[in-house]
Amino acid sequence: MINLEQLASNEFVIYANTIDNDVQEFGDYFLIGFQSGFTKEWSYVIPFVLVRNTRFLKFEITLVANISIEDPSNGEIYLSPSGNWDYKIWNTDYATLDPAIGTLIDSGQMILKDQTPPEVIFETFVSANEALQSVIFVPATGPDETVVYQSNNEGLQSYVYYTSNGIWNNTSNVPEADQNEWEENV
Repeated sequence: MINLEQLASNEFVIYANTIDNDVQEFGDYFLIGFQSGFTKEWSYVIPFVLVRNTRFLKFEITLVANISIEDPSNGEIYLSPSGNWDYKIWNTDYATLDPAIGTLIDSGQMILKDQTPPEVIFETFVSANEALQSVIFVPATGPDETVVYQSNNEGLQSYVYYTSNGIWNNTSNVPEADQNEWEENV
C-alpha cells in the first residue's frame, strides 16, 4: 500500500526487479496511474526514479495544489479527492503518459491523505417520508485539534459529510462521548 500526502513531495518504494530479468527486458522509464475510488477517473504521472536495483524501485512524485499547475511529465500531479485510490505502475522504453505501450509491473492500493482536516462540515440527511434537509454544522475537535464525529444513531437516517475538498469519511477518529458533540452553526 502506498500512502501519499497532499501538497507535498512523496517518496515510496515498490518491490520489482527491472534490471536483471531472464524473461524480459525493461526500459528506463516508468508511468504511474492513479484511479480515484470516488470519481473512478485515472490520473497519470511520470515519477522520478530515486533508486533502482534488482530488489526495488524508489520513486518520487509531488502532489500540487490544483490541476492548472500540474506537470505530469515532470513528476508533478494534482489528485483529488482524498481517500482510497488504486494505482498501477508500468515500465516503458521512453517517457509517456500512455499506459497502453507499457509493461505492467505493479498494482495496488493508495491512500491519499489531506494535509489539514476539514474546518466546516455540511450534513445532509434523508429520512423516511421527509423532504431533503441540509444543515451546516461546525465540527467538534478533540484535544489535539483533530475533527471528530459522534453518531447519534437515529434510525432511518443516512449521513454524508461534505467539505470543500469533497466527501469526508473519517472512521479513524474515535470520539469520547462526554466531550465531543456536533453544534449547529446558525
